[in-house]
Amino acid sequence: MARLQPVALVLYLALVLALGIARLEPHLTVRFSPVASEQEPPVVAVTGAVRRPGVYALEPGARVADALAAAGGGTPEADLDALDLALPIADGESLRVPARGEAAARAPGVPRPRVSVNRASAEELESVPGIGPALARRIVAWRPFRTLDELVRVPGIGPRTLERLRPYLTP
Repeated sequence: MARLQPVALVLYLALVLALGIARLEPHLTVRFSPVASEQEPPVVAVTGAVRRPGVYALEPGARVADALAAAGGGTPEADLDALDLALPIADGESLRVPARGEAAARAPGVPRPRVSVNRASAEELESVPGIGPALARRIVAWRPFRTLDELVRVPGIGPRTLERLRPYLTP
Protein backbone atom coordinates (compact mmCIF):
# COMPACT_ATOMS: atom_id res chain seq x y z
CA MET A 1 0.00 0.00 0.00
CA ALA A 2 2.90 2.36 0.73
CA ARG A 3 4.05 1.93 -2.89
CA LEU A 4 0.66 2.95 -4.27
CA GLN A 5 0.64 6.32 -2.48
CA PRO A 6 3.53 7.86 -4.53
CA VAL A 7 2.04 6.49 -7.76
CA ALA A 8 -1.38 7.89 -6.86
CA LEU A 9 0.22 11.24 -5.96
CA VAL A 10 2.04 11.38 -9.33
CA LEU A 11 -1.15 10.50 -11.20
CA TYR A 12 -3.08 13.14 -9.27
CA LEU A 13 -0.46 15.81 -10.02
CA ALA A 14 -0.40 14.83 -13.71
CA LEU A 15 -4.19 15.13 -13.86
CA VAL A 16 -4.13 18.55 -12.19
CA LEU A 17 -1.38 19.71 -14.56
CA ALA A 18 -3.27 18.45 -17.64
CA LEU A 19 -6.49 20.16 -16.56
CA GLY A 20 -4.60 23.39 -15.87
CA ILE A 21 -3.02 23.34 -19.32
CA ALA A 22 -6.39 22.59 -20.93
CA ARG A 23 -7.90 25.63 -19.20
CA LEU A 24 -5.00 27.92 -20.15
CA GLU A 25 -4.59 26.75 -23.76
CA PRO A 26 -7.06 29.26 -25.28
CA HIS A 27 -5.13 32.06 -23.57
CA LEU A 28 -1.79 30.79 -24.87
CA THR A 29 -2.78 31.14 -28.52
CA VAL A 30 -0.86 33.92 -30.25
CA ARG A 31 -3.15 36.39 -31.95
CA PHE A 32 -1.81 38.92 -34.41
CA SER A 33 -3.37 42.35 -34.33
CA PRO A 34 -3.60 44.36 -37.52
CA VAL A 35 -0.50 46.30 -38.48
CA ALA A 36 -0.83 49.99 -37.70
CA SER A 37 -0.44 50.93 -41.37
CA GLU A 38 -3.57 48.90 -42.18
CA GLN A 39 -5.61 51.18 -39.94
CA GLU A 40 -4.12 54.51 -40.99
CA PRO A 41 -5.63 56.42 -43.89
CA PRO A 42 -3.50 56.57 -47.03
CA VAL A 43 -1.98 59.97 -47.73
CA VAL A 44 -1.54 60.73 -51.44
CA ALA A 45 -0.32 63.64 -53.53
CA VAL A 46 -2.62 64.50 -56.42
CA THR A 47 -1.15 66.68 -59.18
CA GLY A 48 -1.73 67.49 -62.83
CA ALA A 49 -5.04 68.41 -64.42
CA VAL A 50 -7.11 68.64 -61.21
CA ARG A 51 -8.97 71.58 -59.69
CA ARG A 52 -7.16 71.53 -56.33
CA PRO A 53 -3.75 69.81 -56.53
CA GLY A 54 -2.41 68.86 -53.12
CA VAL A 55 -1.83 66.21 -50.50
CA TYR A 56 -4.90 64.40 -49.21
CA ALA A 57 -5.61 61.88 -46.45
CA LEU A 58 -8.18 59.42 -47.78
CA GLU A 59 -10.27 56.70 -46.19
CA PRO A 60 -8.63 53.25 -45.89
CA GLY A 61 -9.41 51.26 -49.03
CA ALA A 62 -9.61 54.41 -51.17
CA ARG A 63 -9.39 54.23 -54.96
CA VAL A 64 -8.08 56.55 -57.66
CA ALA A 65 -11.63 57.94 -58.01
CA ASP A 66 -11.58 58.96 -54.33
CA ALA A 67 -8.26 60.78 -54.73
CA LEU A 68 -9.58 62.57 -57.81
CA ALA A 69 -12.74 63.62 -55.92
CA ALA A 70 -10.66 64.87 -52.97
CA ALA A 71 -8.74 67.10 -55.39
CA GLY A 72 -11.99 68.62 -56.66
CA GLY A 73 -12.21 66.50 -59.78
CA GLY A 74 -10.48 66.92 -63.08
CA THR A 75 -10.17 70.15 -65.01
CA PRO A 76 -11.81 70.39 -68.46
CA GLU A 77 -8.41 69.46 -69.92
CA ALA A 78 -8.06 66.30 -67.82
CA ASP A 79 -7.80 63.02 -69.71
CA LEU A 80 -9.88 60.90 -67.33
CA ASP A 81 -10.04 58.08 -69.89
CA ALA A 82 -6.35 57.46 -69.19
CA LEU A 83 -7.15 56.56 -65.57
CA ASP A 84 -8.33 53.34 -63.99
CA LEU A 85 -10.56 54.94 -61.38
CA ALA A 86 -11.09 51.63 -59.56
CA LEU A 87 -7.40 51.05 -58.80
CA PRO A 88 -6.62 51.01 -55.04
CA ILE A 89 -4.50 53.81 -53.59
CA ALA A 90 -1.44 53.03 -51.47
CA ASP A 91 -0.13 55.30 -48.73
CA GLY A 92 2.55 57.65 -50.03
CA GLU A 93 1.53 57.30 -53.66
CA SER A 94 1.73 60.27 -56.01
CA LEU A 95 -1.03 60.48 -58.61
CA ARG A 96 -0.65 62.65 -61.69
CA VAL A 97 -3.77 63.30 -63.75
CA PRO A 98 -2.69 63.87 -67.36
CA ALA A 99 -4.16 66.53 -69.63
CA ARG A 100 -5.58 65.46 -73.00
CA GLY A 101 -2.78 64.86 -75.46
CA GLU A 102 -0.17 64.85 -72.71
CA ALA A 103 2.29 62.01 -72.97
CA ALA A 104 2.62 60.90 -69.39
CA ALA A 105 5.28 58.39 -68.44
CA ARG A 106 2.69 56.55 -66.36
CA ALA A 107 -0.60 58.19 -65.59
CA PRO A 108 -2.23 57.27 -62.30
CA GLY A 109 -4.50 54.34 -62.66
CA VAL A 110 -2.63 52.96 -65.65
CA PRO A 111 -1.57 49.58 -64.35
CA ARG A 112 2.13 49.13 -63.96
CA PRO A 113 3.62 45.75 -64.85
CA ARG A 114 2.82 43.24 -62.12
CA VAL A 115 5.67 42.04 -59.92
CA SER A 116 6.05 38.30 -59.28
CA VAL A 117 6.22 37.57 -55.55
CA ASN A 118 8.08 34.33 -56.33
CA ARG A 119 10.68 35.64 -58.79
CA ALA A 120 11.27 39.31 -57.96
CA SER A 121 14.21 40.44 -55.86
CA ALA A 122 13.58 42.34 -52.63
CA GLU A 123 14.54 45.54 -54.47
CA GLU A 124 11.98 44.84 -57.21
CA LEU A 125 9.29 44.16 -54.60
CA GLU A 126 10.05 47.57 -53.05
CA SER A 127 8.86 49.21 -56.29
CA VAL A 128 5.32 48.17 -55.34
CA PRO A 129 3.42 50.91 -53.46
CA GLY A 130 3.04 49.80 -49.85
CA ILE A 131 6.05 47.44 -49.79
CA GLY A 132 9.12 48.75 -47.99
CA PRO A 133 12.50 47.08 -47.44
CA ALA A 134 11.46 45.09 -44.35
CA LEU A 135 8.25 43.74 -45.88
CA ALA A 136 10.07 42.89 -49.12
CA ARG A 137 12.61 40.81 -47.15
CA ARG A 138 9.80 38.99 -45.32
CA ILE A 139 8.04 38.18 -48.60
CA VAL A 140 11.26 36.74 -50.02
CA ALA A 141 11.79 34.69 -46.84
CA TRP A 142 8.28 33.17 -46.97
CA ARG A 143 8.47 31.98 -50.60
CA PRO A 144 7.11 30.15 -52.54
CA PHE A 145 3.48 31.24 -52.90
CA ARG A 146 1.03 29.25 -55.03
CA THR A 147 -1.53 32.06 -54.91
CA LEU A 148 -1.49 35.68 -53.78
CA ASP A 149 -3.92 34.74 -50.98
CA GLU A 150 -1.03 32.93 -49.26
CA LEU A 151 0.68 36.31 -48.68
CA VAL A 152 -1.43 36.73 -45.52
CA ARG A 153 0.99 34.24 -43.89
CA VAL A 154 3.70 36.92 -44.09
CA PRO A 155 3.87 38.98 -40.88
CA GLY A 156 2.66 42.48 -41.67
CA ILE A 157 0.28 41.47 -44.47
CA GLY A 158 -3.33 41.14 -43.45
CA PRO A 159 -6.39 40.83 -45.67
CA ARG A 160 -6.69 44.60 -46.16
CA THR A 161 -3.03 45.06 -47.05
CA LEU A 162 -3.25 42.12 -49.45
CA GLU A 163 -6.17 43.76 -51.25
CA ARG A 164 -4.15 46.99 -51.64
CA LEU A 165 -1.14 45.07 -52.99
CA ARG A 166 -3.04 42.61 -55.23
CA PRO A 167 -3.27 44.89 -58.34
CA TYR A 168 0.53 45.15 -58.41
CA LEU A 169 1.46 41.50 -57.80
CA THR A 170 1.35 38.11 -59.45
CA PRO A 171 2.36 34.71 -57.97
